[in-house]
Amino acid sequence: MAKAVIFGEYKLARILPGLRARGITDVVVYSAVDFDGFDVEVRRLGLDWTAADVLEVLAEEQADVAIANPYAHGQEQLPLAYGEAVAKWDGHFLAHPAAFAEVACDKVALHETAVARGWPVPEGAVCTDAGQLRAAVERLGFPVVLKEALSQAGDGRFFVESAADLDAVLVGEPRLPVIVQRFQQGFECGVEVISSGGSHVRWPVASLGSLDTGLDPSFRARAMPFALPERAAASLDRLIRDIEQNLVPYGPWQIDFAVVDGDLCLLEINARLGGLSDLDSVATGTDPHSVFVAVAAGEDLPEVTQRLVAIELPSTEVPGNPLPAEPEGSDLMMVTARTPTNRCFADTDHMQVIVTVADAEATKKWITELHGAGLLRCPTDSAFAQLDKALSTFEEDRR
Repeated sequence: MAKAVIFGEYKLARILPGLRARGITDVVVYSAVDFDGFDVEVRRLGLDWTAADVLEVLAEEQADVAIANPYAHGQEQLPLAYGEAVAKWDGHFLAHPAAFAEVACDKVALHETAVARGWPVPEGAVCTDAGQLRAAVERLGFPVVLKEALSQAGDGRFFVESAADLDAVLVGEPRLPVIVQRFQQGFECGVEVISSGGSHVRWPVASLGSLDTGLDPSFRARAMPFALPERAAASLDRLIRDIEQNLVPYGPWQIDFAVVDGDLCLLEINARLGGLSDLDSVATGTDPHSVFVAVAAGEDLPEVTQRLVAIELPSTEVPGNPLPAEPEGSDLMMVTARTPTNRCFADTDHMQVIVTVADAEATKKWITELHGAGLLRCPTDSAFAQLDKALSTFEEDRR
């Protein structure tokens, strides 16, 4: 293969080496942001593209392989277009089929599919007007979460704990339809999966911390691995197996879920790699983006095993204020928003710091130093709790 076209710029630095190692020297990237320095041809990605637009690009580029590489900011709905296009394209296009893309991109479709297939989701209702919404909230009781069917990451979700909150949401005229669900008082987790040819590989479950009313996990420490309760683990296995058999994903995807009283509660499915891929890479030594490239090249899926305990800390990038030196024997990855193709956050000074744990006490001391330098965006005690859970899981798994 000599030419590749990539729809989306996310983590391009982690994708290009694998392509070039496989002899793909001509790379065209359709991007939503401007960037340079990668020795690729960059063209503008339309955030409102339809399948027809995607097919036009595929016909024009005539690449040996095309790769759908969406990220959340502005690109959350593009898998729908990619899924429709892949069904009409005879060439090699690594993209999820439309049936999977709809469930991953449309929260109403996810809820309705989950209810029909018996997937564990919060009790809720689909609402197409304000009257239905008020009636559903009255039936479910406060607090609830409202989710617009089609939205971008970080948008279209509302925590509602009172009638006044509901009135405020309705004044803002949310895009209908919406799904309203009971707010889950549980522990949030996530897992990333890559599927190909009817099989899949998944990374260890990551702990994202206790669900909060802000609905924003970017202010919580994440740790890997995390031991699921027996019922939740079995439910996750059944869910992934059912998705594989019936929706046939092709490429990377992600499940966010809560553990509530020992059971799994599905929150959302994403048709892409996302915020866990850095933690995945550091903790296992197997980079999901590298596996993504291998699948695009038609290669077999690898095995993934936990290598080291790792914790990801939400941090702030302050010019002239460097991170404290990481603990001896630890590996460190720093992911900043100032690199356009990282795109973890939009227009912020936020960054993520991922570190492996060679010594628990040294790591906690380092986290305390990070806090003292004004660079940590989560409480130290919550980071310590996440770290302790991961260490306990890792030690148990090694026995």
